[in-house]
Amino acid sequence: MADLWDRSILGINFGQSYASIAVIDKEGHPTCIANEEGERQIACAISYVGEQVYIGNGALPHLVKNGNNTIMGFRNLLGHTYDEVDHTTILTAPLLADSSVPAYTVDILVPPPATKSASNPRSAAASGTATPNPAASEPIPSTKTITVPEVTSLFLSTLLTSATDFLGTKPSACVISAPTWFTPAQHDALRKAAEEAGISVLQVLDEAAAVLVGYRAGNAGEEERRDKRVVVLDMGETSLAISVVQVSEGEYTVLNKGRDDKLGGREFDDLLLKHFSKEFTKKTKIALDLPCGPDASPADKRADAKLLLAVEHTKRSLSASSGAATCAVESLKDGYDLSTSINRMRFDGLASNVYRQVGNKLIEFVQAAGLDLAEIDEVLLAGASTLFPGLQQHLSLLVSPTTPVTSTIDPSEVIAVGCALQALHLSTLKDGLKVTDVLSSIKDKVDVTSSPIGLVIPGQDEISAVIVDSGAPLPVRRRVAIPVKKGNVALELWEGKHEVKVEKVERAPIEKSDDDDEDEDDEEEEDEETKTPITKKTKVLGGVQVDIKGDGQLILEVIVQRNGGLQVKAWEQGHEDNKDEFEV
Repeated sequence: MADLWDRSILGINFGQSYASIAVIDKEGHPTCIANEEGERQIACAISYVGEQVYIGNGALPHLVKNGNNTIMGFRNLLGHTYDEVDHTTILTAPLLADSSVPAYTVDILVPPPATKSASNPRSAAASGTATPNPAASEPIPSTKTITVPEVTSLFLSTLLTSATDFLGTKPSACVISAPTWFTPAQHDALRKAAEEAGISVLQVLDEAAAVLVGYRAGNAGEEERRDKRVVVLDMGETSLAISVVQVSEGEYTVLNKGRDDKLGGREFDDLLLKHFSKEFTKKTKIALDLPCGPDASPADKRADAKLLLAVEHTKRSLSASSGAATCAVESLKDGYDLSTSINRMRFDGLASNVYRQVGNKLIEFVQAAGLDLAEIDEVLLAGASTLFPGLQQHLSLLVSPTTPVTSTIDPSEVIAVGCALQALHLSTLKDGLKVTDVLSSIKDKVDVTSSPIGLVIPGQDEISAVIVDSGAPLPVRRRVAIPVKKGNVALELWEGKHEVKVEKVERAPIEKSDDDDEDEDDEEEEDEETKTPITKKTKVLGGVQVDIKGDGQLILEVIVQRNGGLQVKAWEQGHEDNKDEFEV
């Protein structure tokens, strides 16, 4: 394990609003680290205040009085031109209109130019006299233009510094995350900006792939199956991204993916802003309607920025504790303070509509992949906004009772953990294999099996055991061991079709007492439905017959070639010479 530690592996989750850093510890396990300020979730923010530059969480308070010189939300602008940018989403420092690459202009103070006098070379006086000029010693107001790639490099360099200070040496291998919907141009821009920051980038990894790597290596959820369908639900501060993925022995194939830029953690922010501003108005009789629009008064905008910072702590308390979460802001408006609290039940009531919207998007994207929620084997959660127990409970009610909604690794850290594990894997490849030759762990277009293949018990319409599932990347080979009794054993292999069996469960009648109001309209409750995924047999492929000499196991091997050719072999364990096989 010391060798793993010496490699200085680094994984970076570079989000639109927050970033996190993961390293491989001395035991060889991935772990998220805190920066110098003790923050594991580092705000993607930079603020220029006079001669000072604040980066990370320290830049957030400057949104209140210095918003025009504070830069946030720059990641998604990478790889775009000025004309391609949605300018309605720029809430902080303005973009220059005459730049091909998106760039910001901020006000700064620069040190005065050093001047020397003839009588005293060290004097800063403007003339030959010994009397210094006070105006010359004052910083000079100026402006600074900085492009989005330069902002990105500046921010990423601080993450590298934090990791270097923690490790005691500069990391030699790094994987950095990017949204699944990033274009090749945006991938290239991110890689270049990271390398400009001094980071040795092995791979720019899709966030969905990082989640799959992080949870799989962490043994999260139920026991790993060879073939299963997984949904990666990533809800960050600004957007919701959902990927439906076929997992086949560690190889991932995207069945469908999509995102909603209007559905993210900011929806929860707005709910809390509205709730607390109403409480403030009720207690103080001072009008305050938040979140405020672009035409709001400066006082309301300051109150919006102040309260937004406070509700970040409130949200963390709501997701971590079942008790009441406080929210306190000094001088929120007109010198009046806000001090209040909200419990989880009240918050879930406010957020119920957002929960439903997330659930509807989950159903929409799964159905677009040609699947039913009952056919999903696991839902993996990522993003800090999925930490709310109310949201997790709502999602659990949508899927099958046997389908886990997994958050066993902190959803706000799992992407960074996955990146660190991927960096460890890539850095340990054999010499001579270029990292550029290693494909991303998640693939959009590959040759896959179109139908499931499995065993059928004579006389039944359903496949009893699927050997090779649909969506398995080709070529594929599966070998299973089947307990059998002594004698002649015959097996049939069929192609099948996945379906969902829906059964009605009648509700028990409710007995009414004589005191019930007879005039009251009784609303008949609908019968409940139970959905069970099944595989109907559609086409026989062939059969094998093996003479078993004693109680033991029959080994069945199924190979599907890239061209669709099928080869099936069966033999008694330990007696491979007595083999039956067929090809299609």
